[in-house]
Amino acid sequence: MPWSALEQLWKRAVDPENVDSNNENWHHAIKTLYELGISMEDALHFLHFEKPDFKTFKTWIENRKRNIATETNDLIEDVLSEKDLEFWNQNGYIVVKNAISKKDCNDTQKAIWEYLKMDPNIKESWYNRHEDQKGLMLNFSDHETLNRNRFSPKIKKAYEQLYNTKNIYKTIDKVSFNPPETVHFTFMGSPLHWDLSLKKPLTFGLQGLLYLTDCGPNDGAFHCVPGFHNQIDQWLDELEPHENPREKALQTLQAKPIIGEAGDFIIWDQKLPHCATPNKGKNPRMVQYLTYLPNDYNAVKEWL
Repeated sequence: MPWSALEQLWKRAVDPENVDSNNENWHHAIKTLYELGISMEDALHFLHFEKPDFKTFKTWIENRKRNIATETNDLIEDVLSEKDLEFWNQNGYIVVKNAISKKDCNDTQKAIWEYLKMDPNIKESWYNRHEDQKGLMLNFSDHETLNRNRFSPKIKKAYEQLYNTKNIYKTIDKVSFNPPETVHFTFMGSPLHWDLSLKKPLTFGLQGLLYLTDCGPNDGAFHCVPGFHNQIDQWLDELEPHENPREKALQTLQAKPIIGEAGDFIIWDQKLPHCATPNKGKNPRMVQYLTYLPNDYNAVKEWL
């Protein structure tokens, strides 16, 4: 067990003034959590709210870690064709069809319904807020179906092709629950945004989500601005000194829906501005977030 990295994470939370805030140590600690099958949100929540001593934190880690030694089976065949890669280069996103089975989608839906204590057949229950919901996000990451989805060989292979390396690791991320809008319930998601600092040089990284339900353009579909990864550097350079790039994006950029069926996986370049959208459909949209990062990934820098 790499306790030295986890001890640094513990110190950051309980005694932040007397700890080395080295970015490399931070990423090493988070990567260690992921390798143990533990989400960053769960670990930080425990540290900040419980303020445990290190022995108690070690016990918590031992109790929460999951046996994920069985790695994803590697695919010999490429998932993305030359045509797919050309589309990727032009648009900055790609849809991997049938990344997991419909049965696994249904099992994951069932797990989410049970965690939320909602009934898929009783619409009124869809709007009872769970303590682990924040906007569209649900901090639910520790379940056998979610872990099974993370081991999709098609997803891993697609990431390997796009990063052009096998030296990548999977994150442990949350899910999203987006019920239809009603007279009494309005969309709770974020508008068009980036999840990275816009301070140049921009960090190359990929993000991904798994549609657990069929998602047409009006069902709360993921939206992005295709091709903007090829324009963003010049776009940032041409902003006036007083202009905020995030506000400018909301005012001037037009996103498009990326539709898919249950089991389809969307990967996008994190330089694409993106967002979820209001669900105008009949059923909740469910999504599992899932990405891989290069072993040397380090995106912590001044936020802009």
